[in-house]
Amino acid sequence: MKVTEDSSARSPESASRRQREMDRCRAEIADARRLLLAGHPDVEGLCMALADWSCELRLLEEQQRRQPEGWRRDAAEAG
Repeated sequence: MKVTEDSSARSPESASRRQREMDRCRAEIADARRLLLAGHPDVEGLCMALADWSCELRLLEEQQRRQPEGWRRDAAEAG
């Protein structure tokens, strides 16, 4: 029997992994902002990083929003 990506994406373990990925996105966004505000010379690169990490975060948040409530609760308890 082959497990589909859809079913595994709804598991508490996947939700916990997604939460860790969301936390990493937020940390990367905060770091890029901090560097920009500190006057780092690579403004273009940092702006690109902000755009990329923000997009990734939005995708993960959308996945989480579509996830059934029971899975989110289980993941929160497991994480």
